[in-house]
Amino acid sequence: MREIPLKFVMIVIIAGFLLSVVPVSAVKTTEQSIGDSITLGSRFTVNIIGLPNSSYYIWLPHTFTMTGELRNQPPVIADNQMNVAEDPVDGPWPIGSYQYNNGNGQTIRDDIAPSTSEMPNTRYYALVTTDTRGQATVEFLTSVNTRLRSYSVKVESPKSIDSDNLLVEIQVYSRRAPDVIGIDTTPQTVLTTTLPTITESPPPVTTLPVTTTSEPVQTTYPAQTPTQKASMNIGTNILVAGTSLLLIRRHGFFLGELRCIPGFFKK
Repeated sequence: MREIPLKFVMIVIIAGFLLSVVPVSAVKTTEQSIGDSITLGSRFTVNIIGLPNSSYYIWLPHTFTMTGELRNQPPVIADNQMNVAEDPVDGPWPIGSYQYNNGNGQTIRDDIAPSTSEMPNTRYYALVTTDTRGQATVEFLTSVNTRLRSYSVKVESPKSIDSDNLLVEIQVYSRRAPDVIGIDTTPQTVLTTTLPTITESPPPVTTLPVTTTSEPVQTTYPAQTPTQKASMNIGTNILVAGTSLLLIRRHGFFLGELRCIPGFFKK
């Protein structure tokens, strides 16, 4: 039986080793620097262009030297973003436990700032999924507690290979930029309502009724004129009296006889 040369055996062993290493070195990784353009209160977005419907790990590498305390924190990932998943604060941490490429067994959580009572370190990394066009956007925020220094963003997918076109674009917005993306800037119509002018008028003058005392009406009755009968009786009496006196003087009649004359003493 022919012996296999030792040189041939060594070549086969080396080739097998290289084939076993290729899948590990084929992990697609892109790291992009942000530079010194970050100011406190600003924000920046990371636009990822890769494979459609694919997941990519994203984090701020080389921030493990920071304390995570106030004024010594990295930028944080904004909440409630579409297709952006984060680990629970209290664990488990499947995303943060990912061993990134060429990290000598280090995980994402080993490469970022630790958690503190003010900020959990689950805000420093995430797993983002691209849409059907292979695009995704992740927004980072800064505050007064962010440390001013140079940062970089790392995007990696273990399912991607070097031949894939993985593009990462970073856009920084200063504090003078719009505070919130997507705010409706359409001018609002302001309705002006003119209120009627109310003039306070003086209270009406109250006129008290004047009570007048009417003087009693004096009724003047017409003087009663003696009736014709009374006049005739008086005249008759005068005439009789004169006649009697005349007869007395001439004939000497007694007073008793005068009573016989009708109407002489009649009242």
